[in-house]
Amino acid sequence: MKDKIKYSIIILLVSLVVCIPLFWKNLNVYYDDGIQHIVRGFLTSNAIKSGEKTLVLSKLANGFGYSWDLFYGPLSSFSIGIITLLTNNAIVSYKIVLYLGLLLSGITMFFFSKKITDDKNVALFTSVLYMTMPYHLTDMYLRNALGEFLSFIFIPLVFLGLYKLYEEEKINFALVIGAVRTYYYSQSYDYYYCYNFSYLYIN
Repeated sequence: MKDKIKYSIIILLVSLVVCIPLFWKNLNVYYDDGIQHIVRGFLTSNAIKSGEKTLVLSKLANGFGYSWDLFYGPLSSFSIGIITLLTNNAIVSYKIVLYLGLLLSGITMFFFSKKITDDKNVALFTSVLYMTMPYHLTDMYLRNALGEFLSFIFIPLVFLGLYKLYEEEKINFALVIGAVRTYYYSQSYDYYYCYNFSYLYIN
């Protein structure tokens, strides 16, 4: 129990340190994809409040509406939208989603690494490395690629499910299907890269 608390605290602290720039006033969250995600989240929040269908955001395209979430993973817009119902601020909600995405990606990588190596210290190192990888941080702070950023939560779960299935011969369809499906909802086109690497892994 003490070890679990220790490793949990370390992952939590690392994620908080990495997220310090989110509190900077001059952080440009609108750059690149940022403005799109914030607007989608804000309009999704409004749609939920008014009881509209969220797959077609009626305020876009000069009031004609646009089915953005049919072409782009809806997990990011729903995450921001639901939190915006609580915070009433889409930008703050966007930053909260970024933090939660980083923390959860570290946790899922910890469990995946622990299962493969059976070593908590190695799993912790892998988790911290995963959270601080340059591409991970580039998606978070420069590209504002929230969909791709959130997909990092589910990649370890996909391979954890495959590991259980092929190495331990334990059928856990809920884990594999759930991880793949949520991956698809976070970033639909990156899903195909994961599919290809999964194919290589099982062969």
